[in-house]
Amino acid sequence: MRGINLYKAGMEGLDAKTIDKIIEDNSKGSKFYENEVRRGAILKEQVARKLAKLRSLTKEEIDAGEKDADKLLRSYCTERRFDRCIVHIDMDAFYAAVEMRDDPSLRLKPLAVGSQSMLSTSNYLARRFGVRAAMPGFLGKKLCPQLTIVPPDFVKYTEVSRAVRAVLVEYCESGPPGLVVMSLDEVYLNITQHLKERADWPPAKRTYWPRAAPKTPMLVCRCAKATKDSGVADLLTTSSASNSPTKLSAAEEGNSNRDAPSNIVSLVVGKDEELATCLLCGMLIRSGPRVFGTSAEEAVREMRFRVFCATRLTCSAGIAPNSLIAKIASDWNKPNGQFFVEPTAEAVETFISPLPIRKVPGIGHVTECRLRAFGVERIEDLRKRRGALFHLVSHIGLAYYMRISLGHSEDDWVGPAASATATMGGTYLRGACQKSMGIERTFHDCADPGILHVKCRQLCLSLVNDMKEAHVQGKTVTMKFKLSTFEVRSRSQTLPDYTCTTAIISQCASEILRDEMKAELAENSKVLTLRLMGVRVSNLVPSAMCQQFRQETLEAAFNRGFQGDETMEPDDDDPLVTSAEVPEDCFVQRSLPLVSGKESFATQAQGFTSATCPVCSKQIRLKDLEEMNEHLDTCLSRQTVWDAVKETFSSPNPSSSKSPSTRTKRVAHPTRSTSSTGPLDKYLKMS
Repeated sequence: MRGINLYKAGMEGLDAKTIDKIIEDNSKGSKFYENEVRRGAILKEQVARKLAKLRSLTKEEIDAGEKDADKLLRSYCTERRFDRCIVHIDMDAFYAAVEMRDDPSLRLKPLAVGSQSMLSTSNYLARRFGVRAAMPGFLGKKLCPQLTIVPPDFVKYTEVSRAVRAVLVEYCESGPPGLVVMSLDEVYLNITQHLKERADWPPAKRTYWPRAAPKTPMLVCRCAKATKDSGVADLLTTSSASNSPTKLSAAEEGNSNRDAPSNIVSLVVGKDEELATCLLCGMLIRSGPRVFGTSAEEAVREMRFRVFCATRLTCSAGIAPNSLIAKIASDWNKPNGQFFVEPTAEAVETFISPLPIRKVPGIGHVTECRLRAFGVERIEDLRKRRGALFHLVSHIGLAYYMRISLGHSEDDWVGPAASATATMGGTYLRGACQKSMGIERTFHDCADPGILHVKCRQLCLSLVNDMKEAHVQGKTVTMKFKLSTFEVRSRSQTLPDYTCTTAIISQCASEILRDEMKAELAENSKVLTLRLMGVRVSNLVPSAMCQQFRQETLEAAFNRGFQGDETMEPDDDDPLVTSAEVPEDCFVQRSLPLVSGKESFATQAQGFTSATCPVCSKQIRLKDLEEMNEHLDTCLSRQTVWDAVKETFSSPNPSSSKSPSTRTKRVAHPTRSTSSTGPLDKYLKMS
C-alpha cells in the first residue's frame, strides 16, 4: 500500500503507521486495495532488479559515472541565474476554502471536497486526521468519522481563480512575460521588472485598506470577544488531541526552519500579524490600512493581502531566484504564509540540500521508494550517490537529478525568446513553455457509453475555454482513463494542424474513447467501466504564432528526424523520464496507441510489453512482435517520405536528388544514421 505523504502541508507530525493501518484494514477486498497490492508487487520487483545491478557495479564503474555526472553539475553551475525574482503562489486548500467561505457552518468541521469515490482536497482540520486529496471518500470517513464531504463546483472555483489572477497579473504586466497559470489554485510570477519600478513608488501607491472595493465594509474579524467567552478554542483543542493520529517525526524534529507541529488548532491562521485571519469567521485580525515596502518580500505580502481582499481566501507564497525553489518555498509556511530564499548559490543549496527527496515537485511515492533503495533519502544524497545513479537511471533522469541537487531550474518561460514572442495583456502565453494543458474529472463507476461520451464532450469544452483564455492552440490530444479497477491508461492522437476548436478536439477525443471501448470488449470481453476521465492537449503554441509554427515545423521535423538519437534512451520504469520529443504526425497507428508518460503498473502486468521504436524513438505498447513489425513498417514508410522531401529541400537542383532505389536502400538500414545506434534488440527494452 502507498504510504501517506507526511511532507504535505497540514500533515506534518502524523503517525503514518497508524493511518496506513487504518487505510489497509478498511480497504481490503476493494478494487482500490487490489490495485495498490498489484502496483506494490511490480514496484518491489523493479527495485530488486535495480539493486541487483547496483551490487554488480565495480568501484571503477562508479568512479567513471561520477566523472560524467560532474560534467553535468559543472554545466548547470554555469547556467544558474540569480538576477530574477520568481514567486510561486499557492491557494490554501483552495476548493475547501471556497466552500468554507460560502458556508460558514463548515469552518470548524473537518471538510473534504469530492465524493465517496475520490476526494479532490481537504481542509487543514481534516488533514490532521490523515484525510488527503486523491483518497477515496469512504477511507476518509474511516480516518475521520465526522468528516463532511461536499461535491465540487468547478464553475465557482474557476470564477474565483480568475479573480485571483486579475490581482496577480498587475505585478508582471509592465515587464517581460511573467505569469504562468499551472492550475486553478497555482501560478508562477516573474516580478523582476515590477521590483525595479516599485523602488520609486511613493507610500501612497503602496497603501491598501482591507476592503473588497472602496466604500465597502472592512474585512475585519468581529468575533474576538465571543471567542474568548465561548470556549471554542478548548473544544477544538480537545477534539484534535483526542482523535488526530499526531506524532512528531524525526525529520520534523530536525527542521529548524519550522515550528514543531502541535495537536492544538490555533484560532489565528498565519504568523504575519497584518495578514493573519480568524479561523472562526475567516476575516482579517487587524483593521486599518497597510503600507507595504518596496522589497520582494513586501511586494508579495501586498499581493497576498490584495488576493484576500478580492476573494476572502488566503494563499501562501515562495520567493526565490527560480521556479523550483519558489515552488518548494511556498509550502514552507502554509497556510497563509510566505518564505524567501536569498538569490545566491549558497543560500539556494543551503535551503534545498537537507530536504527530503519527496519535497521535490514531481517526485512521488514510486520514485521515492526507488531512490531510497539506492541510498538517496535527502536531496544532498543525489550528488553523493551520483556515480551509482549514472548506471541506474537514464541520461535524462540523471540530468534531472543533478539539476535539482543544485536547486537549478531552467525557467525558459522568462527567457529572451519568450519575452519577444509570447505576451498578451501581460499574461504569459503558456504555449512557449508549458507543453500541455489538461483537465480531468473523477466520478462514480460508469459503463454507459452515452454518459461517457457526454462527459468527454464536457471536458473538451472546458479545456478549450482554458486554451482560449491562455491564447494557445495544440496539436496532440491525449485521453486518460482510470478504470473501475484503478488501472490507468492513456491514449494519444495527433491532429493534422494546430487547433483550439471544440468540435475538432471533441471529435478526436470521442474517437479515442470509442476505440478504447472496442478494444476493451475485444481484448477482455467486457464493457469499459471508468471512474475517471481526462483530456489533455499538447504541443502547444501561442495562437498568434500558429502560422509561423506551421511554416517552421516541417524543416524542424526534418532536422530532428535526421540527426539521430545521441542520448541514452529513458529508463523503462522511471516515471519521471519520458522519451525525447520527436515530431508527431498523422501517421499514427490506431492499433498501437502511444503512451503519454509512463504506463500504469496494471497495464504492464496484463501481458503488454513496453518498447522503444528505433526509428521514431517513441515508446509504444504492444502484445507481440508482429505488432512491433507493423509499427516499424509505418515508421520506415514515413522515413522514406522524409528522405525524399528533405533531399528536395536541401538540393538546389531537384534532378541531383538520389534515386528512389538508393533512398529505399538507405531506409532499409535506419541504424546507420548515427554511430550511437546498434542492433534492434538494443532498443527493445522489455519489462
